[in-house]
Amino acid sequence: MTISASGSLPASAPVSVQLLDLLMGGWRAGVVSTFAELGVADGLASGGLTPAQLAVRLGLARDTAERFFRAGASVGLLRQGVDDTLELTPLGRALATDGDSMRNFARWTGSTAERATWALLPTAVRTGRSPFAAMHGSGIWEFMESDPETAAVFNSAMTELSKRIIRPVVEAFDFSRFDSVTDVGGGRGALLSAVLQKHPGMTGVLFDQPDVVSRAHPELSDAGVAPRVTVKAGSFFDSVPAGSDLYMISNVFHDWDDARSRLILKNIASAMHEGARLAIVEAVAGLDDTADRAISLMDMDMLVLCEGKQRTVEAFQSLMAEVGIELVGVSRAGLHSVIEGRKAPETPAP
Repeated sequence: MTISASGSLPASAPVSVQLLDLLMGGWRAGVVSTFAELGVADGLASGGLTPAQLAVRLGLARDTAERFFRAGASVGLLRQGVDDTLELTPLGRALATDGDSMRNFARWTGSTAERATWALLPTAVRTGRSPFAAMHGSGIWEFMESDPETAAVFNSAMTELSKRIIRPVVEAFDFSRFDSVTDVGGGRGALLSAVLQKHPGMTGVLFDQPDVVSRAHPELSDAGVAPRVTVKAGSFFDSVPAGSDLYMISNVFHDWDDARSRLILKNIASAMHEGARLAIVEAVAGLDDTADRAISLMDMDMLVLCEGKQRTVEAFQSLMAEVGIELVGVSRAGLHSVIEGRKAPETPAP
């Protein structure tokens, strides 16, 4: 079996071919997601195997497996080694479970919850409403509660993504100004751990839903910051713990519409003392043409899944102003940005 990866599309290709290539993007994504779901990279981790040997190891039908491996090569995940063996490319290796993995994000994008809902994008654009509940019987967050297997893949996918966000954020934003930080909706504490590792004199509060923070100790312990972290459980729709110099919230607002986002901000503002600051970490639209190519697609994903949105600086400024938080500045951090705010001084009563 001869396997080779296809080259990039020539700029001179006819418009119809260019459109066909765009439309086949979903097929390529399906191959990548299936490659991750089947554990192909893990199957090849110990060395090259022939297609027949790999099919047996993974429990796949030989004929369809060999056809699938050709497709994997066509999108750059596999290459042919000696004696008709298969080898992972760097892209394919990134879908292995260990190391700098993107496997669970690939699995999530191929899940029924994600990919099937995109079939109703026209409905979402026409109505401005997420079609998720119409397709799956409940909203996405209720669906996650009822489907622990999908929820586990989703949570692992978000952890994989957060690791790629963390370093640029920690480098771009000056956390050294603060003695304490509360990570609102902080998940298992990956971002908080990185901040505290870089600033050993700082203490932190990790705040999220009970079932989320209950699994945070290994992350905090492995990072060596557990003694400096207070873990608190609750909902940011109800209240946020008070007392920190900085309130940090990462990739939360894009999950929610303006009304729910305003409520989260209101609760953060209520927790902030005079002089406290807010750091919003999001992929902010409208700052860079190159970044906007990705952010515009993320925006459609938020619309389809949960009626959330990727916002501009101006949109964040407007929401913050409504709850008494002034925008101070914006720090670029790769694809993401850090929007900094401070609690506006109260106007004395006449």
